Amino acid sequence: MKKLAMFLLLLVLCLSMIGCSHEGNASDQKAKSKTATQNQNTKQKTSDQQQQRKAKAEAPPAKPKVVDWTKPTGGSYPTNLSDDKDLWIDVSVEKQRAYIKNDDHTLYTMIVSTGLDTKPDDSTPKGTYHIQPEKGTWFYSNGEKEGAEYWVSWKNHGEFLFHTVPMDADKKIIKSEAEKLGHKASHGCVRLSIPDAKWIYNTIPTNTKVVIE
Repeated sequence: MKKLAMFLLLLVLCLSMIGCSHEGNASDQKAKSKTATQNQNTKQKTSDQQQQRKAKAEAPPAKPKVVDWTKPTGGSYPTNLSDDKDLWIDVSVEKQRAYIKNDDHTLYTMIVSTGLDTKPDDSTPKGTYHIQPEKGTWFYSNGEKEGAEYWVSWKNHGEFLFHTVPMDADKKIIKSEAEKLGHKASHGCVRLSIPDAKWIYNTIPTNTKVVIE
């Protein structure tokens, strides 16, 4: 009887060990399967990221937005400038903007094109200047094959100007040049949209300070 009891006890222990072994194997398999799935997901994510980077690198560059040179570039123009005793123009070469200011307060912002800055002859000189008496409604340079309307001198009495985007000898806009408004493009002058140049021509008084920075 004792032998039978011992046999049954050993049998139960063996079956229990076999069950544990199976459970351990099943747990190991489950863990391996989970790890494999995670590795596969990581590889897929890495592959997707590589494809996205490749597609981004191969995509054609976005075409710069063209500024409408037939309209004011800053909305409605300020009025009653005669009340602004500290009126001046701040031109940012870096931002390609001209700020009409009264002391530290910006009254109006214009999109401009300053010099190409590839050599001294096509750079906009930095410094403090003043609006000069020389101005006109039209000029044309045979050497550059370009002209412009509403020019106002701010340095060297007719050399460095505010003026419209370039035009040909027939006073027609040179589209390829006008489309550069907002980017460095000129031979040193400050290009403006047609209404902006006309507004400066008609509104900004002689001796107004101009800071190019």
